[in-house]
Amino acid sequence: METAVLSLDQAVRDLSRVALDELDPSELGSLAVKVGRHIDKIKMLHSRIVVEADRAQSWRESGARDMADWLSGKTGTSRGEAQSRQRLGEALDKSQELADAVENDELSAAAAEQLHDAIMNPPAGTDAEDLADLIDAAKGGGPRDVKAAADRWRETHSSETPEQRTARRYAKRSVSSRPPSDGTVETTVVLPELEHRQFMNAISHVAGDWDTNDTRTPAQRLADGLIQLCKAYAAGTVTGGREKPTILIGCSAETMAGLSDEPGWTSHGDRIPADVVRHLAEDAILRRVVMAGDAVISLGLKVRFATDDQYLALMMRDGGCRWPGCHIPPAWCQVDHLIPVPAGGPSDLDNEVLWCSHHHHVKHRAGVTVLGDAHHLHLLMPDGTLVACPPKGHMNKGTSTGRDDGRTAQAAA
Repeated sequence: METAVLSLDQAVRDLSRVALDELDPSELGSLAVKVGRHIDKIKMLHSRIVVEADRAQSWRESGARDMADWLSGKTGTSRGEAQSRQRLGEALDKSQELADAVENDELSAAAAEQLHDAIMNPPAGTDAEDLADLIDAAKGGGPRDVKAAADRWRETHSSETPEQRTARRYAKRSVSSRPPSDGTVETTVVLPELEHRQFMNAISHVAGDWDTNDTRTPAQRLADGLIQLCKAYAAGTVTGGREKPTILIGCSAETMAGLSDEPGWTSHGDRIPADVVRHLAEDAILRRVVMAGDAVISLGLKVRFATDDQYLALMMRDGGCRWPGCHIPPAWCQVDHLIPVPAGGPSDLDNEVLWCSHHHHVKHRAGVTVLGDAHHLHLLMPDGTLVACPPKGHMNKGTSTGRDDGRTAQAAA
């Protein structure tokens, strides 16, 4: 082992002695590619060593929480980078086909890591041949393309409904922090793609437009936007509403009509599940684009399913999120069609209510049944619980008892 490591050290020293300023552009480019390929091979080797060290619990006596914590501390890298190496190693250890693809330069280490979840937790009913097909389809792709291929493969082989898939992904949301170090705290935010794009758009907008006199890095600029947003909330100056679109999403007419589950896409390339696109459309500004081949032949007017006048009426009637005990105000709520528009639901006040983002997701969970209309609304949950969701607006004060019209009861089994 020591001989091999010493040989690697010598190779690095030899490369460091190369006079880069004496190389012509072609030689520099060739060197960059060749060294990059060797680094990729070393990443592959390192990831396998990391997995074996984790299996042997080399970190156990150090007081570290886990292998990633120990490795990041020992090498001075981030925990995220250590976890990335561990994920790659786990995937290579599980799939010889994947290891061969990286060894043969058919996939980079970074691209191979994107197959980790599919290889370690494949959908029920898939077999080794299905995984081999996925790896074969991924060959030659970059990390982003491989991730998209893995997502499509999972959806194709999954027994989940689109609504169940969306609920599972939403359940992964989290904000966590590491212990302070040098007066700073590393915070990790995990969000579904859509909420992540909304988050990034919001803090980027708050940070202000970049100009040539701005000395901040892009990461510092986004951090400033988040800090400003939190300070504005603490000062009571954060407002919400329907004045500005926060995200641009394209989709096919078939997706909007519920005839296809082809995902939508954002201007940043995020893939948005079809069921999420449809329920976002309930509170969005819509514009029809008619195409013939690759030519746009018509742009329709911008319209809303729920108009601004309807939103004002809902603000007065619902007073905020309709879920009992939730105090999110109307400005922070979304308009929901109890019967979706693609299913024939009308865009009128009898079919529209306000939910906060969380309870909007709850209402759309698989197995939740809507009972009644917007005036006498109950949700029957999958476990049989009947949740009454009466209007809370000022115009309803004194007319809702909060008991029979606003209580949570058990439905008969």
